[in-house]
Amino acid sequence: PPRSTLFPYTTLFRSTIATMTKAGIKQLLKFGVSLLLLFFTLRLIDWRGSLDLAGRANPGLLAVAVGLLLAERILSVSKWLLLLRAKGSPITFWRLLVINYIGGFWGLVLPSSVSADIVRGYYLSKSTANVSLAVTSMVIDRLMGALSLVCLGCVSAWMVGDTFGLANARLIVAGVAGGSVLAIALLFNNDLMHWVDRRIIQRVADRKIIHQVRRWIVACLQYRQYPRTLVASFLLTGFVQMLRVLVFYAVAVSFGVHVSVTYYFIFVPLIMLLIMLPVSINGIGVREGSFVAFFALVGVPSAQAFIISFVVSVLTTLMTAVGGVIYMFDKSAAVPEDGRQKTDDSPDQKDNIKRLIG
Repeated sequence: PPRSTLFPYTTLFRSTIATMTKAGIKQLLKFGVSLLLLFFTLRLIDWRGSLDLAGRANPGLLAVAVGLLLAERILSVSKWLLLLRAKGSPITFWRLLVINYIGGFWGLVLPSSVSADIVRGYYLSKSTANVSLAVTSMVIDRLMGALSLVCLGCVSAWMVGDTFGLANARLIVAGVAGGSVLAIALLFNNDLMHWVDRRIIQRVADRKIIHQVRRWIVACLQYRQYPRTLVASFLLTGFVQMLRVLVFYAVAVSFGVHVSVTYYFIFVPLIMLLIMLPVSINGIGVREGSFVAFFALVGVPSAQAFIISFVVSVLTTLMTAVGGVIYMFDKSAAVPEDGRQKTDDSPDQKDNIKRLIG
């Protein structure tokens, strides 16, 4: 074929390869960071002490930790269900639990940090026949999660203060808390939303992807009409974060490591915030290193801190891997429940765009 005919395909191929190369380099860098952090953390570990500690584990308390992980999963699905029901979705709790497990499993297998959300969104869109609802409910759910974690982290950091030598700690916490409150207030400011839409979004709205993103933004803003749902979701998210803290505490007690539970509520939220930084593969290395570093401040030996963090990671992975079994045997997660195709171009959605953004 003539070269002019092949040009579009060649360009597409080259751009695809370039994108894959960039993504691959990024993943390799994250993998390298995880390995380095693990290497430096493991150098601090007394392996004999760790193995001796592992042999003293209390099976009953480890079972309690597993039960807390299951309760965390149930609460996570419940708060997601609240957001879906607010928009009239008929999806059931059990269907959503299946989708949550399947997404979590693929999050273990695939390299990207958002793989689990992508798979969950795919299955949810198939179950509800509504892509917009799937995307926006997960965005709001993630925002609630991040907000609750920031709140818990701020409370923890305020309690610590300058106890461990961090100067102006409470001033920094006040700044972060104030910035978070301001950001939330701006999201509820219609004039600002109109200005952003006119000056930024509409200038590039001729692109199809931007047009779709604009509709998703509108769908997210619609949740402002359900303040009780948002408050309930936020409170449930707070309980989820507390359960995560208690999982670490239960595992620590099972190994005979007795440190006040207050320190877990102080350190674990800060560790979770560090894990959210996109610098490693699924937080590997960051979790273990930060756990050892923080709990060294209260006299916990590195071997004990490492084994606690490691066992929690193993239990979480095993709990999430259940999604692989569900994926193999369940065939209903991608079947629409009401059989109706709901699109983002419906008259109601167009009216919402005019009303919420203008």
